[in-house]
Amino acid sequence: MYSTSTQKKEWTFTKDELAEKRRLANEAFRNKQADLLQPGEEEILLTVEEEAQMLSVVECAAIRFSDTFQPSMWPSVRWTAYAYFKRLFLGWSVMEASPKIVMMACFYLAMKVEEFYVTIDEFVANLRSGTPEQNTTRILGLEPEIMRALRYHITIHCPFRPFEGHLVEMKTRMLLLNFNVETIREPADQFFRKALLSDVMLMYPPSQIALAALKYGLDSLDKSPDVLTEFLQKLMGIEDDWKGMHGDALQIIDKLLIRQVPVGCYR
Repeated sequence: MYSTSTQKKEWTFTKDELAEKRRLANEAFRNKQADLLQPGEEEILLTVEEEAQMLSVVECAAIRFSDTFQPSMWPSVRWTAYAYFKRLFLGWSVMEASPKIVMMACFYLAMKVEEFYVTIDEFVANLRSGTPEQNTTRILGLEPEIMRALRYHITIHCPFRPFEGHLVEMKTRMLLLNFNVETIREPADQFFRKALLSDVMLMYPPSQIALAALKYGLDSLDKSPDVLTEFLQKLMGIEDDWKGMHGDALQIIDKLLIRQVPVGCYR
């Protein structure tokens, strides 16, 4: 369960904590190179901001890669791969490990963990650069190093299952809605794609990300905010006693409505 997972205990951070980890990773690489550089040559090293730009380019390209991958890739595989990638570059610098090949290795490891069965030959057949032999060697060679860097914490709790649960609950508890709940799915999927390019998976529980996707879907359909409020009331069983004995539950709902995952939570 997420509440007892390493994801919650060791891989969930605040925005400031993420910034500090990335700064320290950059600083550590600079310190390792200090004795090898001539005076003034330190300017060739990337700044934290430049590293973030490189990672963003790779992450954008990886979405296109996963969109065209054959066989069609599961959303959970992609989410898991991105989680690995983001975790790794909290401790690594892009100057010591190629983000592109690391991302590909993360995808292949995620496929194994999520039981999306693809052979290494099938995987590298989807790559457009390098030879199959080179790509196979690099991806398989990186896997043990990635596992160690992740401290073997390879189980990722994705937001898709709680999101599906929200849709089922909405269908069964809110029978008088004047729209098809399934129409929420498409804009919610857009939210999940945007979230891949952000730090939300390092900052929020999957249940809150799923709730934010639900809200994003409702907002995209121009539905009243009251729909989400009513859904949360029914979900927590307090719709018949809104001003009664459920003060704690009301506070939780207020927090959930206020603390939504920002769609544009980019680095």
